Amino acid sequence: MTAWRKAQDSDGGGRSGVSPEDRVRTLTATVVDGTTAVAEQVRGLSDDEIQRIECDQPAPLADAYRCFLALIGGGAGHFMQGSDVFYPAVIGLGESARELLTENDVPFVLAESDRVILMHQGYQFDFLRGPGPDPEVWSYREGDGPGDVPTLSFTRFTDWLQAHVTQQTEAWARLVPWYEAEKQKRPGDRRVYFSRRHPDGSVSDEL
Repeated sequence: MTAWRKAQDSDGGGRSGVSPEDRVRTLTATVVDGTTAVAEQVRGLSDDEIQRIECDQPAPLADAYRCFLALIGGGAGHFMQGSDVFYPAVIGLGESARELLTENDVPFVLAESDRVILMHQGYQFDFLRGPGPDPEVWSYREGDGPGDVPTLSFTRFTDWLQAHVTQQTEAWARLVPWYEAEKQKRPGDRRVYFSRRHPDGSVSDEL
């Protein structure tokens, strides 16, 4: 039985005795599978770094999200690569999300109690909404559908995290062996993999 399935089963698919922090610990441990990430690539955040994130937006840090930051808030190998979800990229996401809504004349206003936790490619973001240790996750995607407003994606942050862990670990289990094989090809052979150009002009190999 996989770790994420244990987390789901121990929670009974509902609201039983497993704490949100325990679910986060189990799920983040699943990321360290030797393919999606190895232990040396996982960086939790210090109290000072977490405090900087906390002060960046007016909304309080939910317990489950705080645990996520403490365990892998600085990144974890390939996990969620390409999205602004880790420190320091997470700083300023609240302002960026509000600017995106304004630019698109979206009839929705983020409350001060909403905390933006992810932005993808400047057109999509996720945010925590509601009280409690494991709040809802809402999502906005530019041009996504009727009314073009944020909608509820997951009833709990830990459900959001579980969905990402499941999708990412399964995808990287398929992609990484192929990627490594591409890199081993001889000079002159056609290679099929992607690189990412950073704002400073540097380029890194990525899937």
